[in-house]
Amino acid sequence: MNIRKILQTDLQQMVFLGMVVAMKIILGQISFGSTIVKIGLGFVGSVLLGYLFGPFWGTIGGGISDLIASAIFGNQGGFFIGFTLTAMAGPLIYALFLYNKPVKIWRIIASTILVTIIVNIGMNTLWLHIMYGLNFNALLVQRLPKEMIMPWIQMIVIYFVLKAVSRVKIKK
Repeated sequence: MNIRKILQTDLQQMVFLGMVVAMKIILGQISFGSTIVKIGLGFVGSVLLGYLFGPFWGTIGGGISDLIASAIFGNQGGFFIGFTLTAMAGPLIYALFLYNKPVKIWRIIASTILVTIIVNIGMNTLWLHIMYGLNFNALLVQRLPKEMIMPWIQMIVIYFVLKAVSRVKIKK
């Protein structure tokens, strides 16, 4: 992959990236549940960052969205860099499966399952363990039921969102 091509972008793309980042921040605020088990719509922004901007800019957008959301809304327990890494990992994984590729169910399933295992179960549980000093296994037991149900709902939402977005002609 040519690094020059990755970094080469125009103002229109940066504005569009900013709009998707803003959308991710807003969708991320629509959630319910405790700090330990939170259900929300932030995943849609992560999917769009990966799908529309690819691994590099999607990852950057994910990190920026977390930093801005932390600055504006604050986080329970304060800012923690681990959650910024989480916000970057999601769009990266989605981009590896979805960027410049046709919308296929298997791509959605594979990317969502990887994000669930690596990001939601692995990274987020680790960050909560580190931040609050809670037992890792106890956190895992609390979080697993949600992480076994939510990906299937997310896959359906992702499919319809990507089908709709893929019909819109966006200049790249």
